[in-house]
Amino acid sequence: MKMIGQQAIVIGAGMGGLLAARALADYYQQVTVLERDIFPLPGKNRKGVPQDHHAHALLSKGREVLEELFPGIIQELKAQGALPQDLLKKSRWFINGGYLYRKTQSGLIGLLVSRPLLEAQVRKRLLSLPNIKVIENCDVLGLLTTPDQTRIVGVRFIHRADGSSESAMNADLVVDAMGRRSVSPFWLKKLGYELPQEQQVHMDISYTTRIYRRRPEHLQGDLGTVVSPSLPNWRCGVIMAQEGDRWIVSIGGYLGDRAPTDEKGFLEFAKSMPTQDIYEVIKDAEPNGTKKSSKLCGISATDFKGIEQ
Repeated sequence: MKMIGQQAIVIGAGMGGLLAARALADYYQQVTVLERDIFPLPGKNRKGVPQDHHAHALLSKGREVLEELFPGIIQELKAQGALPQDLLKKSRWFINGGYLYRKTQSGLIGLLVSRPLLEAQVRKRLLSLPNIKVIENCDVLGLLTTPDQTRIVGVRFIHRADGSSESAMNADLVVDAMGRRSVSPFWLKKLGYELPQEQQVHMDISYTTRIYRRRPEHLQGDLGTVVSPSLPNWRCGVIMAQEGDRWIVSIGGYLGDRAPTDEKGFLEFAKSMPTQDIYEVIKDAEPNGTKKSSKLCGISATDFKGIEQ
């Protein structure tokens, strides 16, 4: 492919940043990813992704995109225990007070896999590319601009690992993939640009997650149930098979209705949901621990902030 620049910088090495870096690697001589965390061992939780304790799965289109960007990665994940599944044939969907019938072969093949395993494998494949460089344990301090402040030409950062002073890195393109920690709007405001208007919807949603041992007879062999929130019972959650013969169970509610983190309270909350699929599995299953209520997929447990167009 034709290269369109010498250097691109991606701030943040979550899934968004990793995939952005992979896309840019085809068009820039060098792509540098700057990440504030120190990467954990493969399959371990990363400090900067609190939601990775909760239930994750790779939907059909995501699986296709990953395979296109990293040929063979789905087979690599399967070899580590990830489970491919047809999204309708082996799953139960409880929506608006009833099950979505009928279970049939849809051709939409997803992948049941934990977020830590998925992210670690994507990171491993990205780092194998010759024009990718990742700097961990660093803080990006701000942007470099042209004298008239009409164009971004790089970033300022500190690499905490070596205790160095502030450094500058030039780039043809800077991508912000910091997610919930992004401060780009404030950097742009400092340069004289107006902040976009924001809307806030107070939803106060939270999940509590536990891991259980999975047995073949659970759910009569199905690999998961998704319970969507609906009136009059707004409690919701999922149970999904994951690598290592495990169930990951994330249950929660809206407007302060939080699933407890103690075993008894967690079971009672599951039993109160509009379907008993999750409760019937976990009431006798062997638990592997509880994760406290936390942020759900980057959405604050108190507010959802959206940008007005």
